[in-house]
Amino acid sequence: MFIKYEKYARKILANNIIYFRLKKNWSQEDFADALKTTTTYVSNLENARRNTRIDYIGHIADTLGVSLEQLFIEDPK
Repeated sequence: MFIKYEKYARKILANNIIYFRLKKNWSQEDFADALKTTTTYVSNLENARRNTRIDYIGHIADTLGVSLEQLFIEDPK
């Protein structure tokens, strides 16, 4: 089976951002404020519509209080 890893990795990241954000009981607005960005940017990340730099993914991990690796585990539960 051939997987398009670009979209696959982005979807895993998106799902994990949502998962860890909700574990903190944060709305998208809360998360955007913590990241010092907009809710539109957060929404685009969470809907896998936006690519982001690897250093910014590190900032997301730090903000959520998780490791960078946890953001790319297919099922973090």
